Amino acid sequence: MKKNAVADRGAERRGTARLLPTLALLALTALPLRPALADKPRNFVPDVDGRCTLWAPSILTRNEYAVRYTGGCKNDRAEGRGKAEWLYRYAGMKVKARWEGEFRNGVFLDGQDVKGWVEPLVGDRYVVEMGKVDDARIFFVSTSPQDAPMVLCRIDRVALVLAPNADAGDEDAVRRLMRGAARHYRQACPKGARSPNIGVFTEMIAARTNGLLPTPVVFARYDAESGELTDYRNDAADAARQERRDTEFAQKLSETKKRFDEFSKKSGIVAWVTTRQLDENPFRWEGKTVGVVVRLDRMLTRDAALVRSGLGGQSRRVQLTGITPDFPESRRAVLVAAEVGTRQPTADGSDAGITYTTLRRVGDRVCEDESCGDWLVWSRGEQRLTWGEAYAPR
Repeated sequence: MKKNAVADRGAERRGTARLLPTLALLALTALPLRPALADKPRNFVPDVDGRCTLWAPSILTRNEYAVRYTGGCKNDRAEGRGKAEWLYRYAGMKVKARWEGEFRNGVFLDGQDVKGWVEPLVGDRYVVEMGKVDDARIFFVSTSPQDAPMVLCRIDRVALVLAPNADAGDEDAVRRLMRGAARHYRQACPKGARSPNIGVFTEMIAARTNGLLPTPVVFARYDAESGELTDYRNDAADAARQERRDTEFAQKLSETKKRFDEFSKKSGIVAWVTTRQLDENPFRWEGKTVGVVVRLDRMLTRDAALVRSGLGGQSRRVQLTGITPDFPESRRAVLVAAEVGTRQPTADGSDAGITYTTLRRVGDRVCEDESCGDWLVWSRGEQRLTWGEAYAPR
């Protein structure tokens, strides 16, 4: 048993000795990350000394690459002049790329004329501050290859952030700013996209939790050849127009309701009814004044006519008296205030054996709109007119 145990321990020592070079190589290539950096976005990669972080395009991930950096550092990110070497972990830390020059917020500028702040985003995009157009701040949403530095003039879009007091719904002013932004881009990037996308924002653009930028309130594509904005869309102006339409419509509803109520009150109307309701049971309102919307069916005498519903749909005819030969023809609907009588034969003796609910006209108003919307549009909104029920004008 002793000999076997000794033999086992010897084999264990020999196996450990053979593993030492492999473990040493793993220790060299798997450089440790500082615990303080564990919650940073994955594209911010700490240098091998754990002193500063750099933003890495999507392929230069920390799993496969380490970075050796010397140079300026601010708020834990490469800033100012510096030099970075990307080391491929699985090829003996071979140098994949060297970046030397100015860094900003951890992003390598690669000698490009960046005017202000740079904010890197996932998906190899960067929000780059590039000055102003009038009072609006201009940004390039630039991109980079998956394994190379940001390319300022390879853009996803040009973004304008309006001044706090600016109105995105002022289309003339916004279009002028967008054309100015396009000229600004063409000057900075004469070999860039011929027709850049331009978005207008009312607040600072920042990536959402899913990494996507918010939707601009105004969008267009600038055609460099014609100098025109194409595919133009202004959500702010559309919203302002819709708000104006809503305000105007609400005012129209209020004015229509007021006019309707004034007519109802002046005429002493106790309920608004349909011709069908009057035909089915006139006794419910006998001797009372009701409101009804009618169209001429045919004149019976100089002061009497058969009329039908002016509201469309299924209709019954009633007899209306107390009118004149000038009563509007059938293409016009009429609001009529009338006192409800009994069932009577037609005034001209036609339709023998048939009686009709008879109304005596008290007053009327001719509808200008075919569907009588100029009088009843309010009743199709939140306020409803219940036909056949007591009506109390306000």
